[in-house]
Amino acid sequence: MNNKYFRTGAIAKFNNVSADTVRYYDKEKLVTPSIVHNNNYRYYTLDDALKFNSVTLLRELNIPLQDIREWLTYTNMEEAITFNTEYIEVLKQQRLLLDQKIHFLQQFNKRMESFHHNPNQLEYVENDFIYLCQALSFTVDQEGFNIDEPIQDNQVDDPFWTKTSMLGFTNHSEYIHSPENGRVCCSNIIPSECDEIEEIHFDQALRFNYIGNPFSDLTYLEAIQEQVHAYCNQHRLKPASHYYELYYLYQHVNDTPSYYVHIYFPLQ
Repeated sequence: MNNKYFRTGAIAKFNNVSADTVRYYDKEKLVTPSIVHNNNYRYYTLDDALKFNSVTLLRELNIPLQDIREWLTYTNMEEAITFNTEYIEVLKQQRLLLDQKIHFLQQFNKRMESFHHNPNQLEYVENDFIYLCQALSFTVDQEGFNIDEPIQDNQVDDPFWTKTSMLGFTNHSEYIHSPENGRVCCSNIIPSECDEIEEIHFDQALRFNYIGNPFSDLTYLEAIQEQVHAYCNQHRLKPASHYYELYYLYQHVNDTPSYYVHIYFPLQ
C-alpha cells in the first residue's frame, strides 16, 4: 500500500502545504483521494499527486477555484497554453495596478515630507502638479456641498484613481469670503488615462503647507494670502487670480481635528 499510494501527510509535505490544505482541496472536489478507508485515512494515487501539484501551482498564481476546475477539465495541451496566455494578460494588468499603487504611495510620502520639514510655511515650488476631475465635482455654498449634475458610471473609467482621490478645492482669490464661488473636485497626485481627468501643472507656484483646522479658523486664507503678496512683492512676482487646496490627510489628535493641506498659488 505505502509503495503505491500517498497519504495526506506525504502529499502535503511534497507540495509544501498543510494537511488542512489537502483536506480543503478534497472538500472543494479539486483533488479527491482515490481510496478512503473506514478509519478515515485517505490515500492518493500518483495521478492524484500530479493533479494536486497542478492545483497547487495554479493557486500559487492566484487563479480562482472556478477557473482551476475548468483548467482540470482540459484534455489537450493547446487548451492549457491558451489559458496560460490569457492569464498572462491578467497578470500584466495586475502588475500595472501594482505599479500605480507603489507610485501613489511614493508620491504621498514625498508630499508629506513638506509638512514634516516646513509645517505651516510658504514655499516656492517649480514643476509641481495635481490632478482634477471636473466630472466628479461639487459646488459650494452656505448650505454645504451640492453635486452639480448626475454622475454617469462610464464618465470616469479609472476605479483606482477615483478610490484614491482626495478633496480638492478651487476658488478665485478675490472671492475668499464668497463660498458660493468655490468648487470641490475629486483630486489626486497621480495621473490617469481617463479623458475626464486633467493635470494642473504649476510651472511656478507658492505652496503653503497647512496643518490645522481650516473649518474653525475662517481667517486662515487671509493670513496666507498676506504672505503670498509679501513674497511676490519682494521677488517681483505676480500671483494668478485663482488658487487650489488639496486635502491629503485628516487626523484627530488630543480631541482636536487636524488637516494636512497643500494650498497652491500659481504664479504668472
